[in-house]
Amino acid sequence: MTPEKTARVEYHDLLATAQARIAALQSLHVRMVWIRTASFVLAFLCLFLGYGTAEYRMLLLSIGWTSAFAFLLAIVRHEHLRLEKLKYSADASLFESLLARLDRNWNQLPNQQLLPEYAEFPCADDLDVAGNASLLNLLSLAGTRPGRKTLQSWLVENPNWDTVQERQKAVQAMTDQRALRLSILKSVMANSDGTEDVYGLPRWAASPLWLPRHRVAHVLSYIGPLAIGAGAILVLLAIATRDKSFLPNAAIGLLGGGLLLNVLITVFWGSWIHDIFHQVTGTHQATFQFAEVFRSFARLPHDHGVLDRIRRDATENANCATLGFEQLLWPVRLANLQRDPTLYVLYLFLQLVFLWDFRILKWLERWQRRFGPHTATWFDALGTCEAIISAATLADENRNWAYPTPQLDPTLKLSVVGLGHPLLPDAARVENDLELTRDQPLLLVTGSNMAGKSTFLRSLGLNLLLARVGAPVCASKLSTPLFELATSIRVRDSLRDGVSFFMAELRRLKEVVDLAQHRAQDRDNPILFLLDEILQGTNSRERQMAVTTVVQRLLSYGASGLLSTHDLDLATVEEIKRIGQVVHFHEYFETLDGKEVMRFDYKMRAGPTPTTNAMKLLKLVGLD
Repeated sequence: MTPEKTARVEYHDLLATAQARIAALQSLHVRMVWIRTASFVLAFLCLFLGYGTAEYRMLLLSIGWTSAFAFLLAIVRHEHLRLEKLKYSADASLFESLLARLDRNWNQLPNQQLLPEYAEFPCADDLDVAGNASLLNLLSLAGTRPGRKTLQSWLVENPNWDTVQERQKAVQAMTDQRALRLSILKSVMANSDGTEDVYGLPRWAASPLWLPRHRVAHVLSYIGPLAIGAGAILVLLAIATRDKSFLPNAAIGLLGGGLLLNVLITVFWGSWIHDIFHQVTGTHQATFQFAEVFRSFARLPHDHGVLDRIRRDATENANCATLGFEQLLWPVRLANLQRDPTLYVLYLFLQLVFLWDFRILKWLERWQRRFGPHTATWFDALGTCEAIISAATLADENRNWAYPTPQLDPTLKLSVVGLGHPLLPDAARVENDLELTRDQPLLLVTGSNMAGKSTFLRSLGLNLLLARVGAPVCASKLSTPLFELATSIRVRDSLRDGVSFFMAELRRLKEVVDLAQHRAQDRDNPILFLLDEILQGTNSRERQMAVTTVVQRLLSYGASGLLSTHDLDLATVEEIKRIGQVVHFHEYFETLDGKEVMRFDYKMRAGPTPTTNAMKLLKLVGLD
């Protein structure tokens, strides 16, 4: 069922709610600071005077200890307020980001980059996949590294249609589950910034056990507590037998020796164990938040595919995530004693007497033996769910976008109606139609400078990448094979490597041709090339010959594609006219306040461009 509110309206409402709650919590925070300060000062003065004088002693001590207790309660309450404020601040940040995406306010969003394993994706720079105003900024809402890895792998690795349609079913099932999606996003993003170090549980669970590799420390961790226990027993015996020589001396020796040994063990090995605790527990109660995330997977809708597998791994197996986290929460609470300012004195006592850290680590490693081999599967499921949520959120926010379908017409290679650039705001986006046929698999796009040729090429490339993820595309209809993309749009020279722009462009074209040759027999994932103003670094006659040669080579390998140029003579080459459609984008001029202003409508029209604008541009900037 479609939500009553649009995504934009609901984001605004939820942001206002979060901001109001933050303001209220800030007011409570200020009030609690005054309460803490006043109760501490009152407790100190009353206890000091109560124990220092005989007059009104009972009254002063009663007020003093009551104020001290109130001070401890204020500390606990203040910590709860701090954590609640962090939660609502994370919520507000999420809704601000969602609204910035809707408005395409890229400067309000962090630049999302490709992970190192995908950084060499050949089309990344040409199609603005990463960085500012990028496809990742529009699409990715993944807050964990598994989520980012899953989504990016879906973008850069070309799947088959069965896989894409399975993803589409999951995305469609999640599109109307806005409350569930936001709940998962809020929990994940409150504890993670997408790096591997924020939450180290999967990494720790796959690592070797620490105690078996440090047997000396493990053995010594029992000797100190046993010595202290024996000393305590001797103290009780001395009291019972009224022995004033041997038993007290032996007790003091055991207690002192055990305490000293525990201190030394804590100094030598304590920081390593605390590092493990930090990996397991994360920050800002991450374990508890992720436990809630995995429990929420039980509410995922059924799709007989991706979502059902996620639910099975998270909630239904004998070693599922919900059971694992249920058994992890108590040792995590106890491991966090040393972080809690109100319980630190208790932790210090337990550590000095019982070597508390070793006892908790023993408990955690029992958990690691059982659930460690399954933890990676849990977080892979979380990563898959984050990828689906990212695509479903895009679908929810853009309900007029269409899901692509396979191209079944034998006379067509590609058909798209209402193609738009997904990274442009709705008000600035102009839509165009496109068909590539078996007889004419080339589209030659002509036009003046700034008329929209490169933007049109990127529009097609970006939407074909969205299709891989199972997301809807910025079009009214798209029927297409799952093309392997080969692009040459934004070529750069390299002074460091001694490579000129022309040579860099030739190398990139060689990569495109080699890829087409390598995939010539792959009918499921044919090549689609997007070439923008290629071979600009040579004269017009040689450029026409070279471009014609490159295009004919590509088409001979079964590739299809788009080629943009402002070289009007290229549209007259017979070889190009025979195998390609020629279209154009053009400009027009208006007089505004007595000045001539150039305008573009960014609509694609048949035939070569009838106009040029270089001389007009020179005049407009004062170089006529």
